[in-house]
Amino acid sequence: MKKNLTISKLMMLIVMAILPFSMYAQEGKKKGKPVERYWYIQADGGLSINHGDLANYNGGVWGDFDHFKSQALKNWDAHFGIGYQFGKVVGMNLKGGYGLLSGHKHQQALVLNGNENQILWNLGLDKTNYIEGNLNLTFNLFNMFKYNPRRVINFVPHIGIGGIYYQAGDVNQLDENDDVASTLASAKTSRELTYTVPAGMEITFNIAPKFDLFLDYTYVFTGSDKLDQVAKIASDEAKHVINDMDMYSQANLGLRVKFNNPCDIEKMARESKKITYRVNPDPLVEGEDGNVCFDVIVTIPAEYFEKQAVMNLKPYLAYNGGQIDIDPITFVGEKVKGEGDFRVNYNEGGEFTKHYCMPYQEEMANSELMADPMFYVYDGTIYPSQDEIVKNAYFTQGATEKLADGVITPNCKPASNVKAEVKDNTVDVSWTGEADSYDVVLMKGNEVIKNVNVKGTSQSFDGLELGTSYTIQVVAKCTDKDAVAATKAFNTPAPVVEPDFIYYFDYNKSNILGAGKNVRERNKIARKQVKEMVTGDVKGLRIEGWASPEGELGLNNNLSDDRANAAIADIKSQLKKNAGKYEYNGKGNGPDWNKFMSLVENSNLKDKDAILNNIRNSSNKERTIKEMIAIYPQLEKEILPLIRRAEVYIIK
Repeated sequence: MKKNLTISKLMMLIVMAILPFSMYAQEGKKKGKPVERYWYIQADGGLSINHGDLANYNGGVWGDFDHFKSQALKNWDAHFGIGYQFGKVVGMNLKGGYGLLSGHKHQQALVLNGNENQILWNLGLDKTNYIEGNLNLTFNLFNMFKYNPRRVINFVPHIGIGGIYYQAGDVNQLDENDDVASTLASAKTSRELTYTVPAGMEITFNIAPKFDLFLDYTYVFTGSDKLDQVAKIASDEAKHVINDMDMYSQANLGLRVKFNNPCDIEKMARESKKITYRVNPDPLVEGEDGNVCFDVIVTIPAEYFEKQAVMNLKPYLAYNGGQIDIDPITFVGEKVKGEGDFRVNYNEGGEFTKHYCMPYQEEMANSELMADPMFYVYDGTIYPSQDEIVKNAYFTQGATEKLADGVITPNCKPASNVKAEVKDNTVDVSWTGEADSYDVVLMKGNEVIKNVNVKGTSQSFDGLELGTSYTIQVVAKCTDKDAVAATKAFNTPAPVVEPDFIYYFDYNKSNILGAGKNVRERNKIARKQVKEMVTGDVKGLRIEGWASPEGELGLNNNLSDDRANAAIADIKSQLKKNAGKYEYNGKGNGPDWNKFMSLVENSNLKDKDAILNNIRNSSNKERTIKEMIAIYPQLEKEILPLIRRAEVYIIK
């Protein structure tokens, strides 16, 4: 026992020596890897090894296990715990568990329950059971020198304080064959409580960002010598009881589940080839106006872009002897509070387009459009350039990508700056370029409506259908070849038919006099207009119900129907006995996406272009709107209430 106590003191001194270094390691470096702080739960189980009076063979930690392995293997323990990692090195956990202890002892003078006059030999302990709990400090040794939350193996010593609530088992007299000859002391019928000091070492294996598998060996010092109901004496003659405290150890295998949100930018950098790039046009072309204009189209796969990560994509034109830098593109994860050029949903990814125009320079003639992706964890600041990232943040560098060749200056320059000015059912098309002539093609969908060849740089078309989408193609015709077609889409205005009056509704409601003050006031005006306008030569009324688009499609379809019907019912109630004179045609149109996009586009929202771009590029627009509402409350206050409505048109 004395030897074991010496070992315990040595372990405690080692842990105390670690503490100052661990505090220093917590400070870290300015640009060190971001520290993950997190809660976790864990469970473990394994062997419970007795080192008390009825097991101690003075063989060090494993001496008691080497004797009577068959009996020792019957002892087991299991724990469940919760903990918190404060930083790079120091953590804390609270554990509770249950276990069993048993053992034999030969050729040692022992006394039972403190009875010094009764000297006993060759005794066996049959399963003392215990309930324990302890609070432990943990220290990650490897992270003291270099922090790495993705390290596969870590060594983690720990020390704590706790208590054991135990019930001592039977004490048996053993015969020469090591069999039970008689029971000297029956198992205790009540439990006793004493303190414990656990100390040990854990080897952890990081099998996934949120999961650790660990092997733990813990030596538990107790404040009692009664776990096995016996005590040793110094010699037969002295009959002096040595008051050594009982001890036990545990060798366990466990699993830890971490409740963190790891942002693995190293993985993003390793897998940056999963991001695909396109450039339109490719190769780059000098336009008639002397500018080089192109689109960089970036496709980010689903389940790639970490929620708290930022990617700075730096495009540049590389030529022999130098490079021309282009404005970087900033992509932000869905939980980043700052704003970049594009917000990327982790589950969906997406396709994002950035348009560039720059004056042509001679160096561009023999160049390549390249891009360097750089990743960092959002720390409250969006850094505008990669130089700023290097100075202020921990970062990882992705693979350099070639995006396109550039820049060609064709003899037959294609049309550029195509403009379409629409007035009622007429469109005036103009462009810039140098060519012998131009084929100007007017299309509706895939159908060619008109195709004319002109010598100049303008053309007009009339007699167009109102409320229709068209596309113009302008193809430069040259003596050697035809240039790439330039396209321009436009819409003719729809016939303007405004509702005669409108009913408004609260969120997810279809009752006319809603709870909201604005709804009540607006609908009072609508009721007044019913009485003033539905008279005389009116034949009937057409009522169209609408829902705001942030809800589920089926629900919005039903809600818009209910709103149309509610408006009809209210009109009839206002007309009273004259209600039967008119025909009523009501229908629900579901969510009004066009109204929403138009209201946002014409609003004074600071980031309205980013909002519209996120929604257009989303594969789940309803969810994207909900995310935008959380970031921009003005959407809910000013935009969406104007969409929850029933429009009334008077038919004469």
